[in-house]
Amino acid sequence: MSIHTMSRGTLAISKHEKNLRQLRCCVSRSPFITLHHCHGGSMKDMGWHVGVGQKQNPFLQIPLKDDYHIGDMGIDSGMGVETWEERFGRQWDHLIWVNDQLPYNIFAEAVRWEEANRKSQPSTATKRSNGVA
Repeated sequence: MSIHTMSRGTLAISKHEKNLRQLRCCVSRSPFITLHHCHGGSMKDMGWHVGVGQKQNPFLQIPLKDDYHIGDMGIDSGMGVETWEERFGRQWDHLIWVNDQLPYNIFAEAVRWEEANRKSQPSTATKRSNGVA
């Protein structure tokens, strides 16, 4: 995969999302996916949680089959994040899998995005970087 970057050295979000759409579902390995912005649960445990109403980091997304995203077994449906993670794995672990599939470090890109977009109040994740990169 070729990587296009924006002038400030950060991978373009659109390119990252295009790359994510080439992956299979993190849970079922189905090729039919939607993109899920990771939040709550293990993300909070790892220091990557933002408040309600704040924009989610676009580099912290995982590919999920619709059933696991918004369907009956969906993380963003009535199941809730904690129950979903107990049943289908931690979002953080799925992000590590995604990172291993791509030719760039999504966690480094996420930190750069945080620094560029949350200048007035860097998140905990930006302050401590991350445990993987």
